[in-house]
Amino acid sequence: MVTESKRYRSKVGPVLLIFILLIYGAATYFLLMDWNWTGGVIHFSVMILTLYLLFSISYEVKGRELLINYAAFYQKKLDISTITHIGESRNPMGSPAASLDRLGISYKGGFVLVSPKDKKGFVDHLTSINPRITIQLKEKE
Repeated sequence: MVTESKRYRSKVGPVLLIFILLIYGAATYFLLMDWNWTGGVIHFSVMILTLYLLFSISYEVKGRELLINYAAFYQKKLDISTITHIGESRNPMGSPAASLDRLGISYKGGFVLVSPKDKKGFVDHLTSINPRITIQLKEKE
């Protein structure tokens, strides 16, 4: 049984990243062109905070727990022994996942979506701790 601690960073989807940069960038540009420096600086600061939140999402396997970290604002602890199923999902539902290339984790008492960069390593790590987890992943072509 593997029990070492390992952190998996969230994959940041290019579509989401481009969307955020275009929306915030265009709004900041037009605010600055209108000489609204205060609004432009505030808007730019919100864009930086949003990008920080996207790039700070991580999933940590620590002992027999899965810690889902979303910057300093959110941490969810899951006992890995309660996980029953992991499957691929493109569900756009709000979750601590910065990409639409997601994994749905079903556990006793709920469901959460995550998007680790290393999906195979993440799933292998969880199944090494709890071999009863059923896995439903698409094979790469």
